[in-house]
Amino acid sequence: MPIRRWTLGLAAVIAFGQEAAPFQPEVADPRKPAWELTLRGDRLDNPVDAGDSFRRTALQLRLRWSWDLDALHLEAGTRSAMGSDGNRFNAPRWDQQPSNGTQVDVAHGDLSWASARSFGTLSLGFQENGLLSSQALWDRNLRFLGAGGRVGLRDSEGLVQEAGLRASVGRVRNVLGGDMDLAAGQAVLKLDTGPWSWTAHAGRWNLSWNPGAERLRALPGADPLARQKLVLDAVGASARWNCRFPLEARWFEAKNRRTGENSEEVQATAGSRERLYWPQLSITWQRLSSTGTLYPVNGDEWWFYRRAKGHRADLSLPLPGHWLATLVYLRQRADGEDYDVTRKQIVLVKRF
Repeated sequence: MPIRRWTLGLAAVIAFGQEAAPFQPEVADPRKPAWELTLRGDRLDNPVDAGDSFRRTALQLRLRWSWDLDALHLEAGTRSAMGSDGNRFNAPRWDQQPSNGTQVDVAHGDLSWASARSFGTLSLGFQENGLLSSQALWDRNLRFLGAGGRVGLRDSEGLVQEAGLRASVGRVRNVLGGDMDLAAGQAVLKLDTGPWSWTAHAGRWNLSWNPGAERLRALPGADPLARQKLVLDAVGASARWNCRFPLEARWFEAKNRRTGENSEEVQATAGSRERLYWPQLSITWQRLSSTGTLYPVNGDEWWFYRRAKGHRADLSLPLPGHWLATLVYLRQRADGEDYDVTRKQIVLVKRF
């Protein structure tokens, strides 16, 4: 089916958007779940290898239940998906999640405390990663079984929003298995000066896995039969101008401690995904080296996950009822190649 057909048809139904950080569930009755529905169309064109080119559509439904008992927050959720290409293509198309089926999405308990100048949270169970990162380092749809937490200080006047530490430790779930383990921590500083908001973070990410095919390949020069280990130092910063039409710039870099290779991502954004009918345009440039990124767990919405560079444009439109419509155009080139791979997406999301 030509992309223009499902593009026009889907746009007529509603609109489209990336899977962004969900809204906080507004559910009074814990028996009734909050839900997030995503409808996605995807087309990738490889001008050299026609076997890599594809067109597909996908539907995803996330359900969340939550319970609050004083300082204890319990949350459980499922993810159900149905895609036109089936699970048999998940590995060769670098997908981090299955195209079809139902699975546990989250199941964790959070113990929190807060005062006028300090706060902390300890989360145990199957959970999302609470560390700040970019798609060059971590796929936001991945989950891990383990512990996560954050502790910090804040200014009662509102200038210092967060000055603290975050950590995540556990076994990562992905479609390839590989007994993948994550241990990461970072220092975070968030400031609010009124017209401007500032964020900076720096940390260390450790990832280990049993070598295999596709994303779980052995590291260059490493024993292909031994357990693989990547250790990266990652830093990032962002500045946001909180005007009527917000402007934001973000920068992220990760460096391999052993090889010195680095990867980076730069993003400029105009507009907001929270203000109805006001568009948001985001331009992202990404460069991935061979070992300067945690390539088994980085984002799957870019076609190449290592040794490549390219840019991406996202145009989003918030709609009533927490709907978000987004169009994506991505152009990426692998190192040493003289041709570009392009990817086009149209995504319609009903957010939590």
